[in-house]
Amino acid sequence: RLNGKIQPDERLIQTLPAHIPGRIDRLLVNFTGEYISKGQTIAYIYSPELVTAQQELFEALKFKDINPGIVDAARDKLHQWMLTNAQIAQIERSGKVKEEFEVQSMLSGTVINRRVNVGDHVGTGQSMFELVDLSNVWAMFDAYESDLSWIKKGAGVNFTVESMPGKNFSGTISFIDPIINPQTRVARVRVEVKNGSGMLKPEMFATGTIKTQLGGSKVLVVPKSSVLWTGTRSVVYVKEADSTKHVFTLRDIT
Repeated sequence: RLNGKIQPDERLIQTLPAHIPGRIDRLLVNFTGEYISKGQTIAYIYSPELVTAQQELFEALKFKDINPGIVDAARDKLHQWMLTNAQIAQIERSGKVKEEFEVQSMLSGTVINRRVNVGDHVGTGQSMFELVDLSNVWAMFDAYESDLSWIKKGAGVNFTVESMPGKNFSGTISFIDPIINPQTRVARVRVEVKNGSGMLKPEMFATGTIKTQLGGSKVLVVPKSSVLWTGTRSVVYVKEADSTKHVFTLRDIT
């Protein structure tokens, strides 16, 4: 029996960077825990660099019949800031410099860290949000040194969480920490679990059970409470199965 917590799958944590340098005028995602879809507008940014790039595009369009390569270069400059073809076409049709640009998310996930506020200046590549995909999660259990001999990679684990009593979940052990924590004297055991329904949430307490097969035919296990520790030897009392009376025999064990 192991105790642990539900944690996000670290491989599914991603950073959502700013592709447009400038000042954040409006922020449409304002709190952690909010879900962001790919393509969703998350902020509006004023960018002097993009204002200059648009002016260069309009100047290039005046000479598109003479030198179309200049127009392509001006469009490529806007593409570098992740503007879509539709956005660039709209700018060209309007003929006006657009000062405020919408920032669209390139990823989907749940916000676990918000790093910007309205009025902040951001640079290209600066982290705005940290997202995680919770469709797969980890159940991280603590295993004491004495339990590690029973725990193997690939073994099945059944577990429950406190918030949903009676609901059973299962997974397989994908990783056993090779280092013992010097303070707690435990190793972390990772169980990967599919969470398409979103029922499992990070930081939920979990209680897991591992059923393992004993090796060899002569291995015997008894409850720890049955052993009498005398200091010089260890003994147990075994009930005689073929006796008609309640007869117990004293036996030394190691």
